[in-house]
Amino acid sequence: MRCWVYVDGFNLYHSVAKRSGPMCYKWLNLLELSCWLRPSDIIERIKYFTALVEKRTDDPDQQKRQRLYWRALDTLGCVERIEGRFTRWVKFLPLAGSVATLKLLQKRGCNVVGIKPQMAEVVRSEEKGSDVNLATHLLHDAHQPDSAKTFEVALVLSTDSDLVEAIRLVTRDVGRSVYVCKPQPRNRTTKLDGVATGVFDLKTRDLQASLFPPTLTDARGTFQKPANW
Repeated sequence: MRCWVYVDGFNLYHSVAKRSGPMCYKWLNLLELSCWLRPSDIIERIKYFTALVEKRTDDPDQQKRQRLYWRALDTLGCVERIEGRFTRWVKFLPLAGSVATLKLLQKRGCNVVGIKPQMAEVVRSEEKGSDVNLATHLLHDAHQPDSAKTFEVALVLSTDSDLVEAIRLVTRDVGRSVYVCKPQPRNRTTKLDGVATGVFDLKTRDLQASLFPPTLTDARGTFQKPANW
């Protein structure tokens, strides 16, 4: 069947980064991975939802590594990158230690009513747009009347429960199959289980079989994967 793949970039990245073992799987070929996960299907398109990370003084090369990975994905020819954005704001939040202390005092029978935990002013940074963009594209593509502009089966790589309604509309109202591959197997996806055609875990062996070679070449020349990737 003709399969389109929808990848929650940061959901996948953080799962890959947390995998234990001697190998690093960040230099991931999404086409190879998709073919590995859906071996009986024809992978026509891959939509990759991500955002350019913020510049960080403790890791000044982070953006450089991300752009290099995007360049690797561009060599595949079937990957469309849809970018969200990062937002930053200042917020007052309770200190974890202070909250824990109040809970302990309450457990011991002390009256802590009216006692506020210590607060601190922190800078929050959050990626915005990927979940909404993925849901929007999935619905839009599923409703296309032209068979050449839609899929027969969709594969979603994400554990984001915000996608539940979009997947439900595609499977139940449109009548198309949507399979969910969980990048983070330990993440409970009961809500996704109830609406997707099928749900399965992303195994480490799937990643091992789906890496780019260390050196790639495109129209701009030869480039290599980032160090420690």
